[in-house]
Amino acid sequence: MTSAERTRAIVKGGLPVKTLLYGALLAILVGVIFRETWDGLLYQYGRVDSYYSHGLLIPVISLFFVWRMRRELRAIPVSPSGLGLALLAFSCFMILVGDFLGFRLIGQSVILLMVAAFVLTFLGMAHLRALWFPVAFLVFMIPIPDSITQGLVLQVKLLATELAVRLAQLVSLPMIRDGSFVIFGNDRLLVGEVCGGLRSLIALLALGAVVSYVSRAKPWARWLLFFLSAPVAIAANVTRIFFLCIVGYHWGSAVAAGRVHDISGILIYATAAILLVSAEQLLRKIAPLPAEPEVKK
Repeated sequence: MTSAERTRAIVKGGLPVKTLLYGALLAILVGVIFRETWDGLLYQYGRVDSYYSHGLLIPVISLFFVWRMRRELRAIPVSPSGLGLALLAFSCFMILVGDFLGFRLIGQSVILLMVAAFVLTFLGMAHLRALWFPVAFLVFMIPIPDSITQGLVLQVKLLATELAVRLAQLVSLPMIRDGSFVIFGNDRLLVGEVCGGLRSLIALLALGAVVSYVSRAKPWARWLLFFLSAPVAIAANVTRIFFLCIVGYHWGSAVAAGRVHDISGILIYATAAILLVSAEQLLRKIAPLPAEPEVKK
């Protein structure tokens, strides 16, 4: 075994030590440039009224899928591409432009491009194709600008509240909607911005992406499952508001807005997750992937 071969054997995965050192230095440089953008992301995730409190879980889930594919990745030949360095330079430039102009969204929006650039630079196009989902999944950690969410939140909240009130009227509960308030008798319940449904919609879209990716159904069924996560999120939130309306009607809005409100927030995710998993099992039966042919020995 030559010295070069021994050096490559030291590193699990087949990358030379020099390449790893070069990658580490490059990562530190990019990390310095990315620092202000990362601080902006942490601020978004930590806000009390944040719609992205799940943001830090997204890269963890992506890394889990990379680890899950470790054997497949080792079998792919390493073929670094110079295109990766060009994309990485462009990403860093966009981050600096965003910091200079005060628009951190510019830097946040190139996260996927930056990760793809690192994969291309050190592993190659074949690895990037294999890692398409872990890389693409990072889009769920990029916050939607407030200029968009403000109008979207209002529309989603009013829709969910109106549907919940109509459902209450259907079961003969005397309720009406007045803006963001649900009025019953001399009492009323306020549907706030955070419980309007956008937070659960964003989080459940990410969950739907994971469920559809790991599903053993045909491609069209997996895409259907992903798009179903939006109406499932809306339906679950309507059910939550309807439940709070019932509690408020019988025991008062103070009770509905207290611990019951917090518990229902947890239940909405559990209910939606059960619905998505159930839909996946149904679609897997309707449109299963063809069985892999057995390899004859």
